[in-house]
Amino acid sequence: MKYQRPTQPAKFHPFAYLALAVYVCIFFLSAWFASNQHKVALEMREEFEQRRDQLHNEINKLKIQETKLTSIERIHEIAKDLQMVQPSEPAYVLRAD
Repeated sequence: MKYQRPTQPAKFHPFAYLALAVYVCIFFLSAWFASNQHKVALEMREEFEQRRDQLHNEINKLKIQETKLTSIERIHEIAKDLQMVQPSEPAYVLRAD
């Protein structure tokens, strides 16, 4: 049997280490950007929900105000002030003959 020389393990090229380091950096940066994007999206969602609730409250207040302004009692009161209400007593027409 012949004696075989031990072979040296294959060395990584320095470029391979650099490429691996760049890949790891890109991986961590993408994870950081994704988490940051998620945080910003949550903040925007909270702001939009607050604005939506504020607008719903304002709409409800305006509906209540509209209901009060168009109520029959209020219209009758305005008609009284303008003397447009029919009198409770019958009107007599006087004719000059």
